Amino acid sequence: MDYSHVFHNDPETFVEKMRRDDKLPCEKVEPIPLDAPKKEGYTRFVCISDTHNLHRQMRHRVPDGDVLIHCGDFTDLGKLEEVEDFNDWLSTLPHKHKIVIAGNHELSFDERIMANVRKSKADGSYCRFKFLHVIPEDICKDWPKVLSNCTFLHDAEVTVNGIRLHGCSWNPEFGGWAFNERRGQPLLQCWNKIPEGIDILLTHSPPAGYNDTVDPHDMCVGDVDLTNAVQQRIKPKYHVYGHIHEAYGYTTDGKCNYINCTIVDRRHNPCNKPVIIDFPTPEGAEGMGPIIQH
Repeated sequence: MDYSHVFHNDPETFVEKMRRDDKLPCEKVEPIPLDAPKKEGYTRFVCISDTHNLHRQMRHRVPDGDVLIHCGDFTDLGKLEEVEDFNDWLSTLPHKHKIVIAGNHELSFDERIMANVRKSKADGSYCRFKFLHVIPEDICKDWPKVLSNCTFLHDAEVTVNGIRLHGCSWNPEFGGWAFNERRGQPLLQCWNKIPEGIDILLTHSPPAGYNDTVDPHDMCVGDVDLTNAVQQRIKPKYHVYGHIHEAYGYTTDGKCNYINCTIVDRRHNPCNKPVIIDFPTPEGAEGMGPIIQH
C-alpha cells in the first residue's frame, strides 16, 4: 500500500508503516574520509549545511574539492551583514564551484516575508521580523549579486561537469520561518517543480525516513511527499540536505543516497564533518559549467 497520500501530516506513522511493509529500506553508509584522494575521472563535491554564522569556527576543515555545496541556514536571521560575511568566507575556499541554497533562517530571501516587512514599515503594523526593513529592497530582489562568490539556486538547476544539480529551499511549516509551506498539496506543488533526471538534489529539509529524526524520541519529521517524489519520480543518485541538526548522517535505500550534512549539532556546536561525494564525471564533460536553468 502507498501511504504517502494518507499520512501527509504524519511522517512518523508513514515511516513506521512503510518500514513494516519493507517498502522504505534504509542502510547506513560510511562516508569518504576527508583526507581521501579523489579517483581519476570523478568530480568531488564537498557538502555542508546549517553553519548558522559559525562557518569560521567549524571544528573540521572544509576539504578541497571541485564543488562546494551548502544546503542553507548559513545565517541566523538573514541580515545583510551575515550574508556578506558568509560570502567573504566563501572567497577563501579553494573550490572552483560553490553552490548554495537558502534555508528557513534566511528570512530576507523569502519575498513573502519581506513583503510583510515592507508593509509593516509603511503602515506601522506588527511584524516580528521588522528589523529586516533596513535591507535595501533592490538587494532583496537580487541576492545572487550579494552572494557573488557562489551559484545561488532556488527552484533552479545547474550543470557542472555534465552533472545535474537542482536546489530548492522549501520546508514544512514551522514557526513562521522562511520558505515554509503546509504539508500536503502546498509542499507537493513545490516538489513537483523539481525535474526528473537530476543527479544530485539539494533541499534544505529532509525527506521522511532518512536522517530526519529529532530528539528526544527519534521522531521522524521529514516530508512524506518529498520521499515519494524522490523515490518514484525524480530518482536522483544523491539527495543532500540539512535542517534537522541532530539527524546528521549518510544513508541509502539502495538506489538513492541520502546525506544530512548539517555542521552544527542540536546545541549549535559546529562539530560535524563535511561530507564528500565523488561522482563519476561523464565522458568529455570535465570543465563544463556551471550552466544554470530556471
